[in-house]
Amino acid sequence: MSKSRPALEFKGRMLSLTRVRILDGDPTAIEAQLETFTRSLGEAGEGLPLLLDAENAVALPQILTVMRAAGVQPLAVIDGVLAESARACGLAVLSNDLISDSSSRTAAATVGNAPAAPAPAQPAATPAPPPAQRKPARVVTDPIRSGQQVYADGADLIVMTTVSPGAEVIADGCVHVYGPLRGRAVAGARGDTTARVFCRRMEAELLAVAGIYAVADQMQGALKGVAAQAYLSEDGKLKIDRLDW
Repeated sequence: MSKSRPALEFKGRMLSLTRVRILDGDPTAIEAQLETFTRSLGEAGEGLPLLLDAENAVALPQILTVMRAAGVQPLAVIDGVLAESARACGLAVLSNDLISDSSSRTAAATVGNAPAAPAPAQPAATPAPPPAQRKPARVVTDPIRSGQQVYADGADLIVMTTVSPGAEVIADGCVHVYGPLRGRAVAGARGDTTARVFCRRMEAELLAVAGIYAVADQMQGALKGVAAQAYLSEDGKLKIDRLDW
């Protein structure tokens, strides 16, 4: 008898969550703010995974309905006042000790000297340390087409050609794109706040460093179509600057 195929395959990919602290449990107020927030993210907001927290008990089932209608996806809550209601709704309950700064970050960005869309204030957190040892860079010589995802585990990623719209390039270190960057680029995927994204022609749908991201609407004007780099400033905001190559 031939060996049966395993029922499950486990992979070590890390999922970045956007942490949302519910300050006002009014579903109408939440719906209005979500509409503005998801509109600012564009396509990057579709299915955005959320980790929920709250200071006081709220009507979680109604809030989940509003969030899902807005196109975002609540996946879990932090153990506390939401725990009992979350279990009844089928959501996971995570201990706060398990939540690292690299796996749940609030979106905040600065493009050049202009502030991007404001995000809810978060307590200051100690940045996650960079990986102790970096592997040799992964070099990709073929174009990365729409729907493809390329990941450099514990290394920099170097793309010699184009990253098409709908494609995604991810690295635990820096991302270098020596052609047009039209898809998504994520550097510091495991929380390395010193990582950067470099590209020869900026047309990105989304840029992120250590979980802090900016979307296409925040990267227009003088930055569009030019060589640029994205990195985190000392205050933890994403900055995107022009490069004179």
